[in-house]
Amino acid sequence: MLKILIKAAILVFIIFSIYFIVHPSACSNLMLGRVTNSMEVAPIIDDQPAGHREMFTPAGDQPLSAPGAQEGVFDTNTLSEPEIPAYTQEDIDYAVASRYVELENEYAKQNALGKDTAKEISYIVMDDFELTQQEWESFLQRATENNLFNKIRSEQPLLPSAQ
Repeated sequence: MLKILIKAAILVFIIFSIYFIVHPSACSNLMLGRVTNSMEVAPIIDDQPAGHREMFTPAGDQPLSAPGAQEGVFDTNTLSEPEIPAYTQEDIDYAVASRYVELENEYAKQNALGKDTAKEISYIVMDDFELTQQEWESFLQRATENNLFNKIRSEQPLLPSAQ
């Protein structure tokens, strides 16, 4: 009698193991108390052959599909990366100088301008744009040659407390 109960328990364990292998989301949903087989779910997009549908897409889950995704077998090394907009050095310099002038105006509002203020602002900007000391010095050289700081100060509205 005991042997029959042990064999039945092993058989039930094997059946549950196979079920949880075929439906991996069912195991986590069962432990969390959620229902996986819901009939009120949007229709599943059929990307797999009819015989393999249950193995790849458990009922109640939506298949992952990205817009414009490629279909079939393809080499992932040849996939094109999304294009990152190319910025010129002038654009980058303008952004860095704008941030510097913005911080300078904030310090001026607080009446906290002193001899160490320029150094403190430069360290903040270097940290914001992840610039090294050499990059910062080359930026300063280009900015002073192009009179960039004064151009940005003239473009930004004057603050009442900074006058």
